Amino acid sequence: MKKLSPQAVKTSPFTRIMHKGHQKTGYKKNSGQLLMQLSENDHKRIATLIAQWLEKDDHT
Repeated sequence: MKKLSPQAVKTSPFTRIMHKGHQKTGYKKNSGQLLMQLSENDHKRIATLIAQWLEKDDHT
């Protein structure tokens, strides 16, 4: 008799690409969390810079 397996979870193409990349680079969850913490301030600085540019454009 044929065994019934649970329905496979469908993942997006992006998720599959990221998973393959993680395998190749030896990605670890702790390393990813550290990188996100370090890059968070960069996002804030970039957003501040864009806001300044937009404000400068409004005044001219």
